[in-house]
Amino acid sequence: MNIYEDPLLVPHGLADEALTAALEGREQALSPNSVLVGLALQEHDRVFVERWCNRIAHESADLWLVATASLCLGHLARRFGHLEPESVMLVRQLAERTDLDGRVFSALDDVTFFLEELPSRRKSEQGN
Repeated sequence: MNIYEDPLLVPHGLADEALTAALEGREQALSPNSVLVGLALQEHDRVFVERWCNRIAHESADLWLVATASLCLGHLARRFGHLEPESVMLVRQLAERTDLDGRVFSALDDVTFFLEELPSRRKSEQGN
C-alpha cells in the first residue's frame, strides 16, 4: 500500500549533503527520497532540483532513488510547465527500463501531459 507523505522542504545545503551522501553510499539522517520529493514539490528553484534529479538518475545505484528522481522530474513538469530537453529525454529513457517501478510511467505521463499535450491544446484553443 502506498502512503502519501508530504516531505518537508530542506535548505539547499542540507539537500546537497543528503543527496551527495546517498550517491556515495553513506548513511545520513535524512531520507534522500524524502529530500528529493520535498524539493520537487516545494522548491522554487527548478534548475537546482532538476540538476539533482538528473545527477541521481545517472549516478545512483539505488533503483528506488532513480525512480524517485524520475517521478520528481514529472512533478517539476507539472509545477513549472518546463524541463530542459535533456530531462525530458531522460524521463523517456527511464520509462523504458524494466528494472524500475511504475513511478517512471507516472513521470512520463506528467511530462507528456504538461509539456506536450497541454501546451498544444492551449495553442489550438487560442487559434494558433
